[in-house]
Amino acid sequence: MSRSFNLGEDAPFRAAGQARRPQPLAMLAATMFLCMADAQAQTEDTPAALGTVTVTGTRERAYRSVVAPTANKSDTTVKETPFSIQTVTRELIEDRGVTTFGEAVRTVPGVTPQVGWGGSNDRFRLRGFATTANLKNGFRRSVFAPVDELANIEQIEVLKGPASALYGRFEPGGVVNLVTKKPQDRARTGFELTAGSDDFYRATFDSTGPLGDTLRYRLTGSWQDNKSFRDFVGARTAFVSPVFQWKLGDRTRLTAELELGRRNGSFDRGFGNSPLFLRVPIHTNYAEPDARLKNDSALGSVVLEHRFDNGWDLRTGVQASYAKTDALWYPYGFAPLSGAASLDPQVNRHKQLSIDEQTDTSLMAEISRRFETGAVGHRVLLGVDANRDEWDFAADANLGPFGFPTNLPINLYRPVHGTTVAGPLQPYDASNYKSRNVGLYAQDELQLGSQWRLLLGLRYDRSRTQARAQYLPVSGTLVRSDDAVSPRVGLTWTPSAAASFYASWSKSFLTEPFSGMLRDGALPAPSRGSQVEIGTKLSLLDGRLEPTLAVFDIRRRNGVVSDPDDFNYVIQVGEQRSRGWELDVPFTVTPQWRLLASYTQLKAEVSKDSDPDMVGKLLANAPRRSASFWSTYDFRGAATGLSAGLGAIYVGARQANTANTFELPSYVRWDANLAYRFGAAQRYKLQLTVQNLGNKRYYDSGGAFVPTFPGAPRSVMATFGMTL
Repeated sequence: MSRSFNLGEDAPFRAAGQARRPQPLAMLAATMFLCMADAQAQTEDTPAALGTVTVTGTRERAYRSVVAPTANKSDTTVKETPFSIQTVTRELIEDRGVTTFGEAVRTVPGVTPQVGWGGSNDRFRLRGFATTANLKNGFRRSVFAPVDELANIEQIEVLKGPASALYGRFEPGGVVNLVTKKPQDRARTGFELTAGSDDFYRATFDSTGPLGDTLRYRLTGSWQDNKSFRDFVGARTAFVSPVFQWKLGDRTRLTAELELGRRNGSFDRGFGNSPLFLRVPIHTNYAEPDARLKNDSALGSVVLEHRFDNGWDLRTGVQASYAKTDALWYPYGFAPLSGAASLDPQVNRHKQLSIDEQTDTSLMAEISRRFETGAVGHRVLLGVDANRDEWDFAADANLGPFGFPTNLPINLYRPVHGTTVAGPLQPYDASNYKSRNVGLYAQDELQLGSQWRLLLGLRYDRSRTQARAQYLPVSGTLVRSDDAVSPRVGLTWTPSAAASFYASWSKSFLTEPFSGMLRDGALPAPSRGSQVEIGTKLSLLDGRLEPTLAVFDIRRRNGVVSDPDDFNYVIQVGEQRSRGWELDVPFTVTPQWRLLASYTQLKAEVSKDSDPDMVGKLLANAPRRSASFWSTYDFRGAATGLSAGLGAIYVGARQANTANTFELPSYVRWDANLAYRFGAAQRYKLQLTVQNLGNKRYYDSGGAFVPTFPGAPRSVMATFGMTL
């Protein structure tokens, strides 16, 4: 087989010292003690009410939103939600000057970006667990092949912990939801032009406004042409997304969205899975110059929202997406190096043509209502959804006499390209994976007096998965069906307006036919997880300082990882465990000075397995410690319109593969920018962004199926923007 589809590659970390563990719990206990006196002063017989949510502008809230309504399927404030939720606002994206999802989520605690297929997109690890799908406006979408863009994104919502009680098949670490920009009543058009290092050129536009009394539109798009610090690497990307919103009545709204994306570029496989690759210059590419990757993707959705006279709200819709990749690439061999102990190691590789097609279709209908039963307030949600995904894969390779790809070795330290010629490509592998899932879910948010809220959620899923693969020692299609019940329970105590404390428990469920197959030809059983989380959310200094502290313990059974003895297959480990704590600190120091800081400490490991050699192995690309910091200052007086930003990202050492054979080093990367807004209503903008200010050498992701990718050296981008 040419490759296994393990999107959830897992490997580990060193355990933290036991003496450090009580620290977050002590912080929680101290905060609760300080709030006790204020809690006693609260009136016991305050009428129960779920209240009306008022969203405050992010400039007053230091880059975090009050609500995350799509990911949480509720307009309940984040402070009153018994789970950790962080948002990446549009303002933070623009202030940092980032252009990719991977860079945008670096300020979220517990999130580790991971380079996607051939360097063409981004994926994420949440609390140590890789994600095989994201959400877009609350609809499931696979992450392998699509062309996604930040140009049409308004907000990124990160819901930590199992999301299966609302969304079904997801990892226990959490889910990332991408919220797109919606049409506005006021006409506005803006564009930006950017040029930067490595022949980077980018243009974006965003236009919105009314098209009559009942129709509004939004049109966003981007074009990008860039080379790279990596040899033979570059890409050209085009993306456009029209959105229309009809007001069909005073209580009815219909929203239709379309996304079209195309990327033509090089295929960048990064470095192989060996510590020797960390010794070579980061620009080195072991593929040939003809390596290429073409991505085409399309997404369409229609959502209807209606409020009935009896107070029930209806939200129903459908989303369908299609993505195709056409890749000519040079996979590393099962052993990426020959003669690793010699003075002249050779990189093993072969030439391959891979065609992948991926489709996702999701339908959803849900109703919700607020009401009271005696002294108890309720916010009830009832829903049903269905999802169908399919992944079709075919590969051609230059085959040798025994039907295996012909090795095309190249020197590790002195690679010379074009000296080995592959023969004609022949059919080598073909696979097809399908999943069908139907889910029923219910949730009730109960207000118990003025200080207590109880969340009860339950979901039932029926899933059918099937797979067919040419390389398997079986004939026909493998099929399995599974059922899952996914609950979540959470309790929030708000003794005062300044503090809330919460505890929650939830379970996850995920079928993984796309991740590969076991060596006996069977499909992996579903992985099932659970999480216990406790935490506190504060609102201090009149809401200018709003830290969140979360302590979590996640266990996942039957997790799918690459087989350490043969990366073409996968194995299932008995139990993986991730435990630790996170701190998120958004702080508006003054009306002109905003600061956002985060810290995560966790240990993610194989805690149980039938193979004793696997127990204690750490999960790949799950740093023991990570942190981020970003601050923006807006000048006043004669310098009005000028702002300066400075930030740092710390990623601790982490294991590079399931077998824990080598470790990627820790790093600190500093970023900075200057922006100047001027003209009437500050309609013009000039911005200078510098990433990796200290020119630090670092590596962004590792794993057996996911190779090691070196991070970019210092890069500079200059942007001019205008709003009409």
